[in-house]
Amino acid sequence: MVEILVVDDEKDICWALEKGLVDEGVHITQVHRGEEAIESVRGRRFDVAIIDVKLPGKSGIEVSRLIRELAPRLPIVMISGYHYVEDQPIQEGIQRGAYQGFISKPFELDEVSALLRRLVKEGLQSPSPPHPALSPAGGEDEGEGVR
Repeated sequence: MVEILVVDDEKDICWALEKGLVDEGVHITQVHRGEEAIESVRGRRFDVAIIDVKLPGKSGIEVSRLIRELAPRLPIVMISGYHYVEDQPIQEGIQRGAYQGFISKPFELDEVSALLRRLVKEGLQSPSPPHPALSPAGGEDEGEGVR
């Protein structure tokens, strides 16, 4: 199963991601504050982290920086209803490799699924092969997991 950490103070967003991706071979761990995210990454291995830019306490950008120190190869996707992919801090983070993607709220689950599929296929978390639950069996054909 693919392990995704979702860090968002909007519990409805966490719920939507969890319910929308559960049939795709994805397990969501949801936390609502940056400090909880940092503790989660210290205690477990995740395949991808999805972090809201605007969090109570530490900002999502600060949380992503701290998580990057703890897990340098963990793919990080920023999510926001206040920022857009064209915004300077987001573009700079993507260009530096601090984030591997960005999701605007509201989002389409198909877009989130495609982004997760790409990140897991690239195998950024480890030098081992991509996670089998998200890898297409024999290339592009349909099977279990995120496609």
